[in-house]
Amino acid sequence: MNPSPSQKLSTQAAFTLVELLVVITILGILMSLAFTGSGAIRNQARSAQARNDCASLSLAIKSFYTDYSRYPIPANKTDDTPYEPDTADSANSPVMDALTAVDATVNPRGIKYYEGKAAKKNSAGLWTGGLYPYSSTAVSGSLFDPWGYSYGICIDGDGDGALKYTGSRLKFYQSSVGDVDEATWKSIPGNVGVFSLGKDQCSSDKAAPGILSWY
Repeated sequence: MNPSPSQKLSTQAAFTLVELLVVITILGILMSLAFTGSGAIRNQARSAQARNDCASLSLAIKSFYTDYSRYPIPANKTDDTPYEPDTADSANSPVMDALTAVDATVNPRGIKYYEGKAAKKNSAGLWTGGLYPYSSTAVSGSLFDPWGYSYGICIDGDGDGALKYTGSRLKFYQSSVGDVDEATWKSIPGNVGVFSLGKDQCSSDKAAPGILSWY
């Protein structure tokens, strides 16, 4: 006995509903994979940008030293205390003011050693990916990484040729994981170090987390 037209319609509708649910499920899985993949790609791009910024800023500081025989820091800074990462617009500004020729006291020749794009605010209200925007009064500020924190800067301020990280934000161990004895830490090569805390803000226990110009 052949199915009636109403039975055919019911069967076709049932198949269509099952197929629709399968398609929705597949689309959900694909969207989830795409979102995860795009997030990883974005983080890789940010990490690459941070590595480039760290290298460029380190080179700019060393170029300043070549020209002036001193580092781009205020005259009253005579120790190795680093400029730590922060969300404040003044975190590493003493160095950036000199490198961008805003501070004529430290950079009297007015040479621009560093030029970069202006930072923009993200959805969390943090400045990211560039220099704090210059105002009409020529007040500069920090150079920010892609995650909304200023780059950390370590400079041999006392000129003893042995630069060690003495701050608290960057958590890395020079010899092995768990080794926090300062006596075992090696000096930062070149007496200049620039770093970003990276995506995890150095919250892991891995050796040398973050992005470091001297590694």
